[in-house]
Amino acid sequence: MAPRCPDWCVAPHGRYRGEEDWIHFGEPLRLTRDGIRAQLCLSVDPATGVHDGPHVLIGATEYSPVAAAALGRALTGLAELGLETPSPAAPPGSPDLPVSGP
Repeated sequence: MAPRCPDWCVAPHGRYRGEEDWIHFGEPLRLTRDGIRAQLCLSVDPATGVHDGPHVLIGATEYSPVAAAALGRALTGLAELGLETPSPAAPPGSPDLPVSGP
């Protein structure tokens, strides 16, 4: 029996047996050009209904949603400080901010 999914789940349930089929995960968000991604995940034991998560995985590090939100606010604060600092024009070919997607 496939687990009931949160609205954000994109897992192909039914493809695996056992614990691997209990995991719900969202679309990955690419954070850096070298492959670091963030992804929401949650596991639910179908027999007991016990939840583990949700968690936000960033690379190999697991964060609670509260901790991930705090990290996002801290990064936004850093970016805002940077936007307030005059800087010379970026040289041609320098990397832009990463965008979501593969």
